Amino acid sequence: MRHAQIQPHARCNQACTFCHTRRAEDDRSRITFPAVRAQIDEAAASGAEVLVFGGGEPTLRADLAKLVRHAHAKESVKEVWLETNATLMDRARAGELLAAGVSRTFVHLSGWGDALDRSTRDPGGFERALAGLAHLIAAGLEVEIAVTLVRSNAEALPLLPRRLREHFGDASPRAMRVAVPIESPDASELLDYATASAALSTLDAAAQAAGMSLSFMPGASLPACVLPPPRRGGGLRAAMSGGGPRDGFVHFAICTSCTVRSSCDGVPRDQIARFGEPRMVPITDERMRRRLAVIGSVETQIKRELVSTSFHRPTSTMDEVIRVQFACNQACRFCFVSTHLPAAEDAQILAAIDAAAARDSRIVLSGGEPTLNPKLADYVAHARARSARTIEIQTNATRLSDRALGDALVAAGAGRFFVSLHGSIAATSDAVTGAPGTFAQTVAGIDALDARGDVDLELNFVMCRTNVADFAGVVRLIGARWKRASLSFSFVATSTDVVPHDRAMIPMYSEGVPGIANGLALAKELGVRVTGFDSMCGIPLCLLPEGALTGEALPAPEDTGDGEEFVRAEACDGCALRQGCYGMRRRYADLYGTSELRRVV
Repeated sequence: MRHAQIQPHARCNQACTFCHTRRAEDDRSRITFPAVRAQIDEAAASGAEVLVFGGGEPTLRADLAKLVRHAHAKESVKEVWLETNATLMDRARAGELLAAGVSRTFVHLSGWGDALDRSTRDPGGFERALAGLAHLIAAGLEVEIAVTLVRSNAEALPLLPRRLREHFGDASPRAMRVAVPIESPDASELLDYATASAALSTLDAAAQAAGMSLSFMPGASLPACVLPPPRRGGGLRAAMSGGGPRDGFVHFAICTSCTVRSSCDGVPRDQIARFGEPRMVPITDERMRRRLAVIGSVETQIKRELVSTSFHRPTSTMDEVIRVQFACNQACRFCFVSTHLPAAEDAQILAAIDAAAARDSRIVLSGGEPTLNPKLADYVAHARARSARTIEIQTNATRLSDRALGDALVAAGAGRFFVSLHGSIAATSDAVTGAPGTFAQTVAGIDALDARGDVDLELNFVMCRTNVADFAGVVRLIGARWKRASLSFSFVATSTDVVPHDRAMIPMYSEGVPGIANGLALAKELGVRVTGFDSMCGIPLCLLPEGALTGEALPAPEDTGDGEEFVRAEACDGCALRQGCYGMRRRYADLYGTSELRRVV
């Protein structure tokens, strides 16, 4: 989710030796209630889904809760976070902020006891911070500890997780965020990457021993390639901004071979000027690349990815896709699921099903590969008992040649199967899925589903560089072998940091259009129904060959609230297809530009 920082104050009641954002006085014109409210409005309008109130120290404001309520009321804003030193927090204030809409707090605590007071230059601040932290925990707010790693605390900071655990017991925060600054009023506090990496490794081990996860604060991390291999991808995560250029950062020739190159900011020029070029070991392992895309703790990422929503056009019926399993027996590079994650707790999955049913959404059980979860039939039955809508399973069908498994799922209430099929022959499919031998298993599973008369069957083809010429082949296979199946088309999309952002995986639209045209002509001849071109997983409508659209009236894509991921070009102005077209994915435009788009009149 996209974050935006809200600064209601530049002043702070502490004066940390390493802080470069604190100001002795505020610009009064920037901190009036209307001025801060305008910050919030601008951030929400830009597509930010998480607003982070920081500072300075935001709790210096008496009207903070009122500002939080304004932020929380924004339709696009999903979460409101608070960064604070907690020294001004009391019981009433903590409850007020929770009621206003704060869902997570980051308490800055970069040391323990007198050492912290010397660092913050705030005598007695440590004891007040512990008291404030206790009030936040008691109020029921989700609390994470925020620490800044600098030279003066590098040796002692690994003691902090154990001290917190001893002081708070089972109520101790379970997560810690760390920042490694690249600028400071006192330059001697800054660490070279080798020293910082060693200290982070020790801190990570200490956090794990205390039952805490450790991750970087957004925008304040080290590149993954400089972290020690034993800890790389452990609790820590390299900050991945999404591949856009960042002022003051550079990449080196060695970065070309790194699988996270497109999502890594690089190395700050100031760091190079101060300490020289760091030692870097490029990330080449695909599983490691996916692990580095986790935002925060494993628990946080599971919660973030457990449920996603999509809409059926033109009816706007909402699907809620519930991931009963993250692991998969295939390894498609374009998969946007964090497939290295463990499955969610049973209670989380059941609660998600209940919530979807209460909203009258269509329930879709997915993964990873959901059939790897031995409780899948139980989840289907739970959903069937609570929803009158068809229960769908998204699967690669590699295990569904087992008639007993298919019977169990259908008996439990599964009425529809959405099956991934990314090639018409084993060589193509197995290259896309990264799992040799599974094409034959998928075909056998689809055979078993097609032979049934009691379920709907739709196959899903994702066009990528490897299979860009095979769409017609898939249509031919379906028409010859699976008479009951329809086909859904998708174009590979770098919709999250998990998905590589490179030309080796993403073809140009113009490379795929001839194959799409051939496939659609063949589908018409063979009677295969093909859909998906007008979805957000399709391609810009102006590029589609004749016959790709169903002709149904489509709602304006703006109705979906997804304006951040897509862009439009000058050619879109006045286009007859604009109302029903999402435009071009922003990251695709970063790779290839927008020159392929054309105005349809």
